[in-house]
Amino acid sequence: MNQSKVFIVILQYNNSQDTIRCLNSVKELDYQNYETIIVDNGSDVNAIDEVRNWIEKTGNTSSATCYFLLTTSYNSGYSGGNNLGIKHALEHGADYVLILNPDTTIRKDALSKLVEATESDQQIGIAGPAINEGNQIIYGGKIGWLKPELSHLVVELLSALSSSTTKYVVGACMLIKREVLEKIGLFDERYFLYFEDADYCLRAQKAGYKLKIVPEELIHHKQSSSTSSLGAPILLHYHYRNAHLFNCKNGPFWVKFSLPFWSFFIIIKQLTKIILRHNVEISKAILAGVLDFYKGRFGKINA
Repeated sequence: MNQSKVFIVILQYNNSQDTIRCLNSVKELDYQNYETIIVDNGSDVNAIDEVRNWIEKTGNTSSATCYFLLTTSYNSGYSGGNNLGIKHALEHGADYVLILNPDTTIRKDALSKLVEATESDQQIGIAGPAINEGNQIIYGGKIGWLKPELSHLVVELLSALSSSTTKYVVGACMLIKREVLEKIGLFDERYFLYFEDADYCLRAQKAGYKLKIVPEELIHHKQSSSTSSLGAPILLHYHYRNAHLFNCKNGPFWVKFSLPFWSFFIIIKQLTKIILRHNVEISKAILAGVLDFYKGRFGKINA
């Protein structure tokens, strides 16, 4: 019986050592029918060369998979970079696309288990594993409306997986069926960073697909420094802007009705902090995030 064709998309931005560590785990997969796409999202030349050298010296010694290195001249964010890889995968006959963060390592049987879980039910459109983050095991995410951040389901909340209708598959590792991509399209590039995975999962659910969390620790996620290096003000700018976009797009009626009131509360709170000279830079970043949403300024934030 022929295995479904899977393309693994790994998005890199400068941290090539993380990417190579991830690639070394990917090449050990026991699944037979997969190919790997590395998308470089405008990294420095050295980071691109290190991955290119790995492909030439190590990747090509494996007959199990082919490697493609796609490069961009600018950083198009999580959505834009992964969309580039997804388009390549669909053009080359993918049945599934596995989005895999470069700061992860994947277990040998992970892809086999994810495909098996997805094919156990025709309605399953997106699947992901339990993720070991070192200090905790997460089982997907849970959506809280009118909040600047989403939360993860940890081991103590595993029982919630069967009943939660607001969970999402975490974008560090998500297997997406081709028909889902063809039906609902690609990631929303307005986000650039944060909320894209939850947004995509809700869109899939609205289109009639189920999500599946495989409750085995199939990957380890070590949390890359590529985002933390941006600094707290920029990260909060993204969080607050994107939270508004996410709630506006996906929230039930009461959320959309309440959104301007939530915004007003945030603005008053942060203006008060600025007047009191308390964490002024942080407050200005949060205000900028809220205002960017209302001004329709999305994509990469120019610090």
